[in-house]
Amino acid sequence: MPVAKAKKALDPSKGGLPLTVSRPELLAAGSDSEFRDLVHDLLAFSSIIHDVRNRLGQAIGLSGTQYSILMAIARLSDQSPELGINQLAEQLHWSGAFVTIEVNKLVAAGLVAKKSNPVDRRRVLLSITPAARRKLVQLQPIQVPSNDSLFEPLSEDDFKTLRQVMSKLTVSGERTLSLIAFLVQSKA
Repeated sequence: MPVAKAKKALDPSKGGLPLTVSRPELLAAGSDSEFRDLVHDLLAFSSIIHDVRNRLGQAIGLSGTQYSILMAIARLSDQSPELGINQLAEQLHWSGAFVTIEVNKLVAAGLVAKKSNPVDRRRVLLSITPAARRKLVQLQPIQVPSNDSLFEPLSEDDFKTLRQVMSKLTVSGERTLSLIAFLVQSKA
């Protein structure tokens, strides 16, 4: 059966499955098929980008999660010498408890340094160590062509637009997780 006919067979007005969205901006000619295609593409890209992250981490002996944390500390601590767990967790959109566990693994591996915050002794300041810097420099000949390849189809304008759209989707995504929890709880 051709794809166009298969999609028409799912039209709710013809007894098929109900729509998965209702906002007119997300429907094309009353159909959610383009929205579903977008979701499938996003899921595929998410899987690919996680695999890229994991492979880049493996190239320097780290998990993908540890690689992400190390990269974030390296970039953020250059911008702000007051980088702590909360700022790092916020940047990565992960829980502070999870980030703390993973940072402690990187500290044990000699890749992250923690020192007491002179203003608030309960908090710590994070930075990468010289050993971590060497690992990131060694990774550069793999990382740069990989990232260039991954995002090769984007023009400068596409890149700017994607950054803006992904930032918006991240915020709405976090709200949506709370909405789902509420709706499931309400239905129970």
